[in-house]
Amino acid sequence: MRIPKPEKPLSLEEQLARVRAAYTSDRINLYLDLKKILGDEQGETVFKKLYDEGMKRIRKNFPGGKLSVGELMKRELVSFPVLGFELYIDHEVEDGEDVYYEHLTRCPFLNMTKKMGIAELPCDFICKYDVEVARRDKRGRWEILSRMGDGKEECLFRIRDWKEE
Repeated sequence: MRIPKPEKPLSLEEQLARVRAAYTSDRINLYLDLKKILGDEQGETVFKKLYDEGMKRIRKNFPGGKLSVGELMKRELVSFPVLGFELYIDHEVEDGEDVYYEHLTRCPFLNMTKKMGIAELPCDFICKYDVEVARRDKRGRWEILSRMGDGKEECLFRIRDWKEE
């Protein structure tokens, strides 16, 4: 006997919410599982290596290789909301230099860790590593000015193009 489909299918909004939840919880669980299986230090190292491999694949799709910070900000305004973030970006010129202030007002990773009852902040293992990677790869000078995980109203990043200091 075939089980009947539900009378009312999930709306596209409900489907998107479920995909976002799966994406965020999978990333968090991967980090936690690696630390559980391999130990804190080695688990974090492997998580970072996996992150780096994913970034290599993504960057292959960037025409001309490295994107300017301004172009990257434009792309984040399109891609981040798809993942469940709410954000806006201010562009300023300070001492003749383009400076971008990225304001995240909703973070699906932070919301998911709270929902899952996990004390560890994704700010420490996702955002902090994003900043490390940008600096290491000379893709920009990123600074974290505030984090919602620390009780602030928003995550605020100050981002500038790379130049040797």
